Amino acid sequence: QFNLPYVFGGKIDYKKIFKNECQKCHERDGKGSKRGKELGTPDFTDHEWQTSVTDAQLIKSITNGKKKMPKQEGRLSPEEIKEMVRYVRMFDKKRRR
Repeated sequence: QFNLPYVFGGKIDYKKIFKNECQKCHERDGKGSKRGKELGTPDFTDHEWQTSVTDAQLIKSITNGKKKMPKQEGRLSPEEIKEMVRYVRMFDKKRRR
């Protein structure tokens, strides 16, 4: 069972998840913090990177971790992880409609 600190009124607060769990390496703008860049985080605003990864790959990376990125399995629910993928996609300005 998950402690759901990121669910308010039945909605997942993906911005709060990103701020608490992701921002220290990925930075608020998605381009990567100094520390994150040293660890090899991708630039979420890069359209080429965005088109090079599938949602399934992102779910796997968030769930299981990747390189220095810690796994979120057990910390975030599968639904929260899917919302994080949607949020990461929002950094791609070319993809927006």
